[in-house]
Amino acid sequence: MDQYRITYNNSDFIVTLEAGPMIGVCRTQDEAKQMIEIREHENLILETARRLVKKAVNDLMRTHNIDRRTAQDWIKETVG
Repeated sequence: MDQYRITYNNSDFIVTLEAGPMIGVCRTQDEAKQMIEIREHENLILETARRLVKKAVNDLMRTHNIDRRTAQDWIKETVG
């Protein structure tokens, strides 16, 4: 999971990823912490969605004896 960091610079609190990219600039440290909490929650949602799609693709492959690419295409078709 991504690691976030808060640094103080010229009266602003800057939220960055540990790897370097800036996420946002906040006026208060509390706002910066809230931004991190939101991002962490969104990351959790994304990981859950990825696991569900992976399971759906695997189940479709097994059920209909099709390859991964074809199963992914069928799953994408349902979302669009």
